[in-house]
Parts: sequence; structure tokens; C-alpha cells
Amino acid sequence: MTRPLSPVAAGLAWGGLAAAIWSVYTVLARLGIKLGLTPLDLTLLRFTPGALVMLPFVWRWGLRDLGGIGWPRAVVLATLSGPLFSVLMMSGFAYAPLAHGAVIAPACQMLSGIAFAAWLARTPLTRETALGAACVLVGLSFMGGDALRHAGGESVLLGDALFVGAGCCWGLFGALSRRWETDAMRVTGVAVVLSLAMFAPLYAWLADPGSLLAAAPGFVALQATAHGLGAGLVAVLAYSRAVVLLGPGRAAFFGAVVPGTAPLLAIPVLGEIPSALQVAGLLAVVVGLLLAFGAVRAVLDRRRAATRRA
Repeated sequence: MTRPLSPVAAGLAWGGLAAAIWSVYTVLARLGIKLGLTPLDLTLLRFTPGALVMLPFVWRWGLRDLGGIGWPRAVVLATLSGPLFSVLMMSGFAYAPLAHGAVIAPACQMLSGIAFAAWLARTPLTRETALGAACVLVGLSFMGGDALRHAGGESVLLGDALFVGAGCCWGLFGALSRRWETDAMRVTGVAVVLSLAMFAPLYAWLADPGSLLAAAPGFVALQATAHGLGAGLVAVLAYSRAVVLLGPGRAAFFGAVVPGTAPLLAIPVLGEIPSALQVAGLLAVVVGLLLAFGAVRAVLDRRRAATRRA
């Protein structure tokens, strides 16, 4: 008879799944851009599969108030986490290397999340958070310096600015979700359905689907699975389960893993080898994320408790 996993083991499994999906999704987004797909193509693929899966649930929760979230709030949250975020993020990969996007977007998500949470949710700024934010800012300065070192540095800086915008979208989304006390499952489902409803007419009007239609069907299916089902649904829900089982401090470790693992995956898949400045920026941002979200403190507290028991 198979023994059930302990809460800690289950939490590690859920968190590891979320981190793996986020890392693979980031690499595949850059690969899609390099192989000819447009940011609008990738945005469409991000929302179509998830919307089809979640539409029956949203219908059951009720269209009148969208499962208790309400139309005005749902539209704001869907815009921030949906088309606006995705177009900014995918456009950034058209100008800047993967290492920049994998580091800058999570870093700015954290920094903006701290600022918006302090403003909207009255969340206090702790010394630990301030120290983590300082490390993140150092990491971002390394990334900016790396962009200026190369020919066409202005183009890379444009990509970096797009990543900043994408990260700030998620930071505001998180702060508003906390302020409005939305259910993770419902806000995920409602956001992805509304995102497709808002974006599909714009795609039909503005986009040229030629590159999407010309791409290999298997590659399109891979992108749709990674973006629409993986990053858009499974990773969000897996991370939510990790938070429940491990607590927000330890679960935050998995979000901080992505800036480290995605650039490593990019080496064999994309042939993009991080420069010394990119590695320095990556390390500073990862340390800052771990500090700010309490993962370092959680590990130290666990070691102190084990020492007392011994």
C-alpha cells in the first residue's frame, strides 16, 4: 500500500512543478520569437487552451458576478495578468536575451509588488524586504550594464523596459488580488477566460496570422501547451498549493528558482550563454528574491528548530 506524501513533501512537489513549468515556458517563449512567431501569436496561444478548459467552471460560478469577483475587478485583474502582461513579456523577448527577461520580470514583479502592497494593502515594509529589494536593484543595474556593453544596446534596453512593464503588471495584479481577497482558483479561471474574450478580437483585427499558420503544427501545439495550460493554469494552481502546504515564505523559493534555471535551459535550447554581468545580475536578483520573500529566514528558522530538538 502506497503511503501518502507528507505535507512538506507534497508542497515541495507542487512547488517544483510550478518552477519547472515557469522555466520551460520562459525558454519556449524566446524560442518561439526566434523561430518567427510574433508576440501576438504567443499571446493568443497563452489564453486559448486555458480559456476553453476554464469556461465551463466560470459558467458554473456565474456570469452575473463572475464567481463573486465582480465584472469591474475581474476586467482589471484579467488585463493586468492577461493581454497586457503577455504582449509586454513576449515583445521583450524580440529585443533582449532570455537571461534579461528571466531576471528582470520577476525582479520588477517583486519590487512593484512591495510598493503596491504597501500602498493598496497597507503591508508593512520589513528590514528583510528592504534588504532583498536592495539586492534586486543591484542585479538590475548589472543587467542594464550588460545591455550597454553590446552593439545595439538601445534595442536590448527597450526589451528590458518591456520586461519591467510586464513585471509591474504582475506586481499590481498580486497587490490588487490581496486587497480584494480573491480566490486563487476563481481569479485564475476568470482571468484567462476574459483575457481571451478581450484579446481575440484585437488579434483578428491587428495581427497577421501568417507566421502562426506557417509554423509546424507540433511546435504550435507545444507552445499552446506550455503557455496556455502550463504557465497559465497548472503553474498558478501548483504554486497556490505549495503556499498552502509550505507557507508563503518557503513557497517563495520556487519563484526565485526561475531566474537561475531558465538561463541554464537556454544554453542547450537557444545557444544563449549568459555573460559575466548577466550571471552577476542573476545571482543578485535570486538572493534578493529569497531574502525579500522570507525563504532564507524560513530555512534558518527550520535549522534553529532542528538544533533545539537535537
